[in-house]
Amino acid sequence: MQEHTRIVGAEGHLVATFTPANRLPGASTPLVVILSNSGVIPRSGPHRINVLLARVLADMGIPSVRFDMSGLGDSQRSSSTRTVTQQWVADTRDVMDAAQAQFGCARFMMVGLCSGAIIGHLVALEDARMRAVLLWDMYAYQTLQSRLRTLAFKIGRAGLGGSAQKAAVMLLRRLRLMAPDNTPPKPKGEMSTSPPKEEFMARVERLTSQGVELLFAYCGGQPEWFNHRGQFAAMFRGQPWLSRVSFEMLENTDHLITSGPAKQAFIDMTTAWIRQKLVRA
Repeated sequence: MQEHTRIVGAEGHLVATFTPANRLPGASTPLVVILSNSGVIPRSGPHRINVLLARVLADMGIPSVRFDMSGLGDSQRSSSTRTVTQQWVADTRDVMDAAQAQFGCARFMMVGLCSGAIIGHLVALEDARMRAVLLWDMYAYQTLQSRLRTLAFKIGRAGLGGSAQKAAVMLLRRLRLMAPDNTPPKPKGEMSTSPPKEEFMARVERLTSQGVELLFAYCGGQPEWFNHRGQFAAMFRGQPWLSRVSFEMLENTDHLITSGPAKQAFIDMTTAWIRQKLVRA
């Protein structure tokens, strides 16, 4: 296997590393995996998980491309007037074009880490070549049980004394016996805001009806976001597509996939899903 890095894209501003598959000459390419940024982390991925995954995939006979989206890592900013989200969707499709030309395959999967999951599912809505997306720590919507678990976590973190003090301050402000907190909220970027649940559920219905495979995967290190296995089924209860998507929670893995065991768990989850859903014998 010999990786090579080159500049791609309509504007010639995207840097991408192509990892060919280790396979016999003449063997067909089942799909190409797209790997990209997680937030502002470069294309190598959090703690180089994209590099490790690319090499495991190569041994499975699956080529991959890891790239930096516009303005991230080694890629330059685009001269376009698109929004960030629109630009990153366009970037991904440009890289798919380059990968299709390189590997001769028009069937793609994207490993979407955090913000990459948002981009991956939006690309799949626009481009029929994207046949599967792994959605790592994507949108989560609170349920009664998850709210109670979040409250318990906050009380445990602050201690009984600290929690009581916070509750007293909230009560005094509600009774207008203490000045309100006028601290302006921190601004949220495009990638930090979840769409209304109904809108997102409609997107998933559209993707699954088109046969796109989705793996919703969450870590166990964000108790204020997603905090128990039952939360996924509870927050999407009654949706007709629920049985058509895959779900996994890696309780001992953090959001950035930091430790060796966490990396192995993530790789094992990803490759098992690919074998089950995308490259069946």
